[in-house]
Amino acid sequence: AVMVTTPVGDTPQEYDIEIKRICNRDMTSNENFVIKITDSRLLENCGGIVQGMSGSPIIQNGKLVGALTHVIVDSPEKGYAIFAQDMVDEL
Repeated sequence: AVMVTTPVGDTPQEYDIEIKRICNRDMTSNENFVIKITDSRLLENCGGIVQGMSGSPIIQNGKLVGALTHVIVDSPEKGYAIFAQDMVDEL
């Protein structure tokens, strides 16, 4: 999968990630799945997930599957995301 974000400049870029596990199907939670940054550019530039990346879309096989919600504090290369369907259902 990829995460689209803008850690530097003003042009969104795609960065490779892995969806590590589905962890919560409870619609009251924004911790539905765990991602891991695997893109060396993003890891080298900012060490992983940083403040301001929340809401970055996550795309898998050309489809929006979710958005980044927050970093896992002890592991800045990992974070939680919410399912796109849960965001739509909340509307």
